[in-house]
Amino acid sequence: MTNPTERAIFLQAIEEENLDDRLAYLDSACGEDLNLRRSVEGLLAAHEQPAALLDHPIGADRSRPSLASELMDESVDHIGMQIGPYKLREQIGEGGFGLVFVAEQEQPVRRRVALKIVKPGIGSKEVIARFEAERQAVALMNHPNIAQVFDAGVTADHRPYFVMELVRGLPITEFCDEKQLDVRDRLNLMIDVCSAVHHAHQKGVIHRDIKPSNVMVTLHDGKAVAKVIDFGVAKALGQKLTEKTVYTRFFSMIGTPLYMSPEQAEMSGLDVDTRSDIYSLGVLLYELLVGATPFDRGRLDSAGLDEMRRIIREEEPPRPSTRLSTLTAERIRSLGIQSGGIGPSQSRSLSSDLRGDLDWIVMKALEKDRTRRYDSAASLAEDIRHYLQGETVTARPPSKFYQFQKFARRNRVVIGTATVVGCTMVLGTAASLWQMSQAIQERNAKDEALRGAMVAKAEAITAKQEVELFATHLTQANELVASGHAHLNAGQWSEAARDYDAAVEIQPSYYLPRVQRAQLYARLHLWPEAAEDYAIALANGARTNQPQWWGVPALFRFTGHPEEYQRLVEQYQVQLMKESEEPDWLLIRGLMVGDSVDDSIDEDANADLAHFWLWERQFGPPAQPANPGSPDERRQRDYLGRLRPPDSSPLCVCQFITGLAELRAGAFESAVDLFLEAGADSRWPAQYMVDAPLALAYHFQGDFELAQQALKRSTLSLESQLDELQRQNQLSSPSPWFDLMEALVLHEEACRKVSGKASSLSSRIDQIRQTSLSLIEQH
Repeated sequence: MTNPTERAIFLQAIEEENLDDRLAYLDSACGEDLNLRRSVEGLLAAHEQPAALLDHPIGADRSRPSLASELMDESVDHIGMQIGPYKLREQIGEGGFGLVFVAEQEQPVRRRVALKIVKPGIGSKEVIARFEAERQAVALMNHPNIAQVFDAGVTADHRPYFVMELVRGLPITEFCDEKQLDVRDRLNLMIDVCSAVHHAHQKGVIHRDIKPSNVMVTLHDGKAVAKVIDFGVAKALGQKLTEKTVYTRFFSMIGTPLYMSPEQAEMSGLDVDTRSDIYSLGVLLYELLVGATPFDRGRLDSAGLDEMRRIIREEEPPRPSTRLSTLTAERIRSLGIQSGGIGPSQSRSLSSDLRGDLDWIVMKALEKDRTRRYDSAASLAEDIRHYLQGETVTARPPSKFYQFQKFARRNRVVIGTATVVGCTMVLGTAASLWQMSQAIQERNAKDEALRGAMVAKAEAITAKQEVELFATHLTQANELVASGHAHLNAGQWSEAARDYDAAVEIQPSYYLPRVQRAQLYARLHLWPEAAEDYAIALANGARTNQPQWWGVPALFRFTGHPEEYQRLVEQYQVQLMKESEEPDWLLIRGLMVGDSVDDSIDEDANADLAHFWLWERQFGPPAQPANPGSPDERRQRDYLGRLRPPDSSPLCVCQFITGLAELRAGAFESAVDLFLEAGADSRWPAQYMVDAPLALAYHFQGDFELAQQALKRSTLSLESQLDELQRQNQLSSPSPWFDLMEALVLHEEACRKVSGKASSLSSRIDQIRQTSLSLIEQH
């Protein structure tokens, strides 16, 4: 070490324990001096070598050769060697740093095992650490498809060894070809291999060198059993496999290139995880199905290191079905086609079997982007199992956009150049077009502005005319409504209908003319026409808290307008909850007229509110307390008393409405009492309304005879009412129109519930309708 700078750099570098820090220091200290950099790296490599195997020096004389050097110089004959209770019989394998022998175990049981031992003279720290890592990794496993570890130790010359299950079999590809297994049998074997690898991953170990020679297949009772062996380059995920220092050297690749994942070949700071084994499993599956690896073996062998890494990282292999179409007849025969000569038809048939799901399963495992591969070996096995069972697989072809992204990454220079040239041409053309368009725009700007001004003026004139016309039509419609109302009060039905028709025609979206015409139709008992006008007015935003809307819920139910009925009762319920302090009997009456209510109507709350109002109607406000309370409390009670107007509703009507509320809430006994009290008032012209809901209350109580009697009274009283209207020619009625309408709705419900039949009053209602139509035409 003649150069003092070289010595200083070396001494400083060995102080850096972290590999990344050491490399960063070398980049800074050596600069562009490549000779200096190689010399320092050589010193560092020699420094990493132990003085002897496992860092145990032999003797104190430094001039004496180390044990490693001695073992390098002389050949060691292992056959017949006794290592503990094991005698080596024959060598069956050799790796980069280990030898595998068949050994006979003499005690405590006699059996044949496989014994793996470090080669003589390969005693670096890294090799020993890797060997011990493999020993620890395999010892963690307990799976029927992973070779079992029986024992481990160190030989007399300080070489580690371990003893495992002796697997008598062939590499999986050789076994499948020799036995001529079909595609289904090969896939079943692959499921067992995936299960073993998944077990290793769960134990926190990545194999990192899955290939056919590390997956042996043997026969157990005539059944093929796969065994995963050789965890020599395994890597622990979340645990330390050995106390020896082991790391992947700078610019070294771990694994077999043909089966190596892109991230292994990349040799970047990206850590290798379990998805690297998924890629290798994909290569193994590819070879099992096709008989060749995704990349040609000869091409990779002849390529340099950088070219080999580029192929693995960037090139897309052909799909299995595409690759199979180029294979020989012998290969197709080995995949299960046995009959006769092998021709193009058999090749196409087997390619067709692989095309589709199997293609996408393999290509998903071989994705360059590891985030797009299967997330675990178990997921890959599950997709293969889905294929075998004829179920849907999760693997799908990548999108066109994803394929374009990968193509763009592989051809950055070409695409970048084409993009620059294209952008330049586009920008040049765009600049020319822009200059031309600017001249045209400047020429047309004044014309456009002039046209815009003329259009705006025309639109303003049109808008003004429309507003004036709307105002005129609104005034005319209001005048016609007032005229129609006067004719209605005078009993001039035809004239009133004519005025309302004209108002509706002038302003179709104005709800007031429709509500007034609906009132006319309702008084004449033209129920369908009245319901149609009310429905349109409701859609146009009419206010439903006006007296003109009393009885409309029953009208909607009677004429078959379920959506309008639903919307109206929802508004009634909201109004009732907001103004519950002030009695509004007709709101509760509108809510209770129908039997099919939904969640928007609270029957119990409405019944309680009706009872409270009825109690106040009968007995007045609650008595003042003996202790008047504070002055503020007295003022508040006085104010609330002034806000509540006196209730002028007839007591019998209040009792009838409360009975309806009790009926809908299921309090049938209370409903019967209230209906009987209301019907006892002979001054009420609408006594006939009581019998139908009374029949319903009796029916729900189980008093079927009383229910039939009440229903019969209801039918007779309504027939009498309808006959009376027919005789009077619609000119007068002792009660509001909605009394009869609600009575008809309740009667129809009672007929269906009590007798199971429809009402028999439809013919009389039709006669009244014809009479009403003739009344309008007569005048």
